[in-house]
Amino acid sequence: MTSRPVVPPITLSSTFAFDTNAELADAVQAKAPHLYSRWSNPTVAAVEEAIAQLEGAARSVLVASGMAAVHLAILAALGESSGPLVVQNEVYGGTHELVRAVRWPSDVSVRRFALDDVLEVAAQLPAGAVLYLETPTNPLVRLVDVAAVRDACASGVRIVVDATFASPALSTPLAEGADLVLHSVTKAMAGHHDVVAGVVSGGEQLMAGVWRWRKILGPTLDPAASYRVWRGLQTLSLRVDRQSASAAELARRLAAHPSVVAVHHPSLPQHPDHELLQRTHRDGLGGGVLSFELSSAARASMVVNALDTIAVAPSLGGVHTLVTWPAGVTHANVSEDELNAAGVRPGLLRLAVGLEDPDALWNDLDSALGEP
Repeated sequence: MTSRPVVPPITLSSTFAFDTNAELADAVQAKAPHLYSRWSNPTVAAVEEAIAQLEGAARSVLVASGMAAVHLAILAALGESSGPLVVQNEVYGGTHELVRAVRWPSDVSVRRFALDDVLEVAAQLPAGAVLYLETPTNPLVRLVDVAAVRDACASGVRIVVDATFASPALSTPLAEGADLVLHSVTKAMAGHHDVVAGVVSGGEQLMAGVWRWRKILGPTLDPAASYRVWRGLQTLSLRVDRQSASAAELARRLAAHPSVVAVHHPSLPQHPDHELLQRTHRDGLGGGVLSFELSSAARASMVVNALDTIAVAPSLGGVHTLVTWPAGVTHANVSEDELNAAGVRPGLLRLAVGLEDPDALWNDLDSALGEP
């Protein structure tokens, strides 16, 4: 009779012992499952396997933050190619900074493009190019038809997708033709505001490159943090379903409020990607993040300061509802030209919906919005 743990044990050991010098030498050549926890760890590996199953991936690699996932995914996708690296205008502020700040190999040029031009841009890319997409986008929640982009690309173009806003509970870009998919696991996948992590998933060849960069650069996730990710994964679909339903309801009510200039959530029929949502996301769910615009930055600040139930904080995808001013927070270090290209206006607020009662959230919003 045998038994096994229901949850993965937390293996805190930083290093692993072997019986002989030869066995240790063999382990360095990847002939043993675990050698040193910067390379691999049993707890981390168990969570990586669970995520790979969710993504339909050959392999997943956990890292210490979403930004580490962005960096390692791009490095692995570029490989030995000369690029170019072609990136949406409509991406998270940290991605803007990374693309601008990293000293890529001298023969890799970086190009930017507007989301609505993605198919035209994709059709013109040469083999060896890396196309970096974010869907849904932060903070306007626009969507990209990854399958159509794949069809438009020539052979040899690698597609990297940041799908943090959707999580694998709603979409699996690898099944649509992406080569690598990444997430800030900090958000919906972990879901409890108590861990910072990222993950990259994909086919074995590219993921070998992701793992190699993780080993070299060192952004390996701690085993205890990995366990908290595993715990979050157990309720991922339940939480995302609730958050999506609440976000859709709040988006509908905000769209009818006289103080609100515009609302961005793909569940709304007027959203430019409403039809695409029905085709690409499970059950047509739009996720738990929406954004809405007020007349000015000053007006947005007044509304945020008047909130009570909703916390003023960055991040998203957790059990608590958070509001953020993108122009001054998530995109604070983005140039004015980049803000304009991404459609991030001064009066825009991003609402990351948690698990609270939607009527309580609406009462807080309605009270803070007041009269126009």
